[in-house]
Amino acid sequence: MNNTAWLIIDGYEDEPAAFGVPPYVGFHIRYVCGVLEDHDLDYTYMTIDQIRMERRRGTLERHIKNIEGVVILAGAIVPGKYVRGTPISRKEVDALIREIQTDTKILCGGWAIRGWRQQGWAPLRPSLFLAHHDLDATLDTFLRDGSFKHARRTAEQWHRWALAGASSKAVTTHPDLPDPLTVEIELYQGCVRFQRGCRFCIEPKKGAPVNRPIGSIIDEVTTALDAGAQHVRLGGATCIYTWHAEGVGELEHPRPNPEPITELLHTLREDERLDILHVDNANPSIIAEHLEESEVITRLLVETLSDGAVLSFGLESADPQVHDANWLNCTTEQFRTAVRHINDHGSERGPRGLPQLLPGVNLIAGLHGERESTWNHNHSLLTSILREGLMIRRVNLRQVEGHGFPEFDKEKFQVDKRRIRETVDAPMLERIAPLKNILRKVRWEAHGGRIRTPSDVEQERHRDLEIHGQGGITFGRQVGAYPLLIGVPYLIPLETVSDVVVTDHGQRSVTAIEIGLDPISVTEQQLRSIPGIGEKTAWAVVADRAHRRLEGYDSIKPIIDKTTKEAHPWLTTIFGGA
Repeated sequence: MNNTAWLIIDGYEDEPAAFGVPPYVGFHIRYVCGVLEDHDLDYTYMTIDQIRMERRRGTLERHIKNIEGVVILAGAIVPGKYVRGTPISRKEVDALIREIQTDTKILCGGWAIRGWRQQGWAPLRPSLFLAHHDLDATLDTFLRDGSFKHARRTAEQWHRWALAGASSKAVTTHPDLPDPLTVEIELYQGCVRFQRGCRFCIEPKKGAPVNRPIGSIIDEVTTALDAGAQHVRLGGATCIYTWHAEGVGELEHPRPNPEPITELLHTLREDERLDILHVDNANPSIIAEHLEESEVITRLLVETLSDGAVLSFGLESADPQVHDANWLNCTTEQFRTAVRHINDHGSERGPRGLPQLLPGVNLIAGLHGERESTWNHNHSLLTSILREGLMIRRVNLRQVEGHGFPEFDKEKFQVDKRRIRETVDAPMLERIAPLKNILRKVRWEAHGGRIRTPSDVEQERHRDLEIHGQGGITFGRQVGAYPLLIGVPYLIPLETVSDVVVTDHGQRSVTAIEIGLDPISVTEQQLRSIPGIGEKTAWAVVADRAHRRLEGYDSIKPIIDKTTKEAHPWLTTIFGGA
């Protein structure tokens, strides 16, 4: 019998300014747990992937039986492919509603829930409530007076539940703690363009920005570090440059205020327990229109953030007709100015092998005003950035979500998307992570495919050290925002960490091989992964090593003797000059 009072199901969130798909733990689910901590109630936190695992094992009933209530967060409204977790679906929510006992209270919230309701979703069962506003405040109201009603959190509750949530079970029992769990921190709510924001986006609907105080954020991060977390992303903001900006609601482009972000980042970096620190969105028009103030902030970001940081730029379309029809936030010239600015300051490589700070760009298909030439505008802009020698770390191409947008040719979008992947992404990736570039601290997450499978998680053989170097494919990433996908053409035990050298490029991923291998133990499959060494040569090396009973293989000389000159520079890098 389950004596837990509440079950919290993290169905994950992916909003324009909020992310909580593993290895990230989102702030909204932590606020919910913070409410239960505040009320001193017993509860269990489970991710939707843990729920799926229990369902496969036939043991889900013990988690959902004889409990007072269930809270389900479904907040993924930005479509995407995720390596480490899959957001909850409406079908899964329906199944849970049917399976949970009818006398158990169910509270659902998040932007996906709101979107499903607008599409006519209205599940019928007693003791079910679908929150329109803040899920945490709605739960708190119920716990106080025993009735469900829509509620919004106050500033005081925001601080209290954020602090309690930072050390809640959403952190301490998260399956990714301590590494690679990344704690997403909310800087502010709303958008500086609340009066006339992008027509497709939910953020302007949240109203004028409500900025969190510096001390509240520092307290939350410190508490999360006390709870065992190591990595943080400062998100929950449509633009990092407009946190505590001047002229919001008065100026079309509010003026960045460097002082608060300077104090915040320097204070966070004083805590040596904090490893990876990244941020999320930036509005290129703010940077372009206020280059002097922006330069102070950009230099600060380069100084304090971990390398591989990405500022996601919401251009959405390079077509001026689409820009005007959708009230988009920046012009192509503002975008170009901001890309140059970030490249000028952030292109130097950091200790993990990637440029310190680069821009990314979001482009959306299906917006108002889209025409036959729209994606030619997009392609032309991106290729001009490429020709100029600049770098864009991530080009995010997606279809518009929501009602009220025109039908568009989805097949043509796939053609346009493929053209950008082939002519922009591929050469851009070669510039960002060139051949022989060393990438450090890569964590291995999946075998065989790019998406982690239930088998990868549940079967111990995937983490068995004995499989190292056997035939297969392993995919991994560095911890951080929008990490680069790295594939190795042999098996590496999952959830281990390696340094690698880049040997080849795809459109959005790189192929690599580990460095620091040992000539005495290197496998045939690992040898075949080295450029210039084929199957025949790899077998010849392995056979020679066995014949000589390892004699001479305390160095790479026997391998050099059996390989071509093409392979020799790689051998020094991979075996460390052994």
